[in-house]
Amino acid sequence: MPTLDAADERLIQLVVFGGFFLIGAILMLRKAAHIRRHGTETTGTVIRLEEQTSRRSTVYVPVVRFLTTQQEWITARYHQGTNPASHHEGETVRLRYLPADPTTFTIMAPGSDFMLYLFLLLGAGIIVYALIEYVGFW
Repeated sequence: MPTLDAADERLIQLVVFGGFFLIGAILMLRKAAHIRRHGTETTGTVIRLEEQTSRRSTVYVPVVRFLTTQQEWITARYHQGTNPASHHEGETVRLRYLPADPTTFTIMAPGSDFMLYLFLLLGAGIIVYALIEYVGFW
């Protein structure tokens, strides 16, 4: 079985690390595009912000209440949080939801996909950097 030297290990680590960012961003962007294409637009109200804390950071996730075209009230937690909070309690937001699953929705705000594109670029950049470093361009 061949052994890996330090350069090989570093390449693998960086490609895997960058790949997580790249694949995660692609999957989330595809989901958002699917909702935009097949979703129904309405308005909702941010009824509260839930604090989500991990080991190193805290984000604020909006919980939104809206009425579907079938006249059903939906209260659902958004899939994305920010710090500082990008929405405030009582705010009216435009959103698109999937009629088959109204709890799957996206808030239609300018720049709402900015972070996803940033993660996409970050992942691709890490992979390109790893390859350049591995072949010795610098």
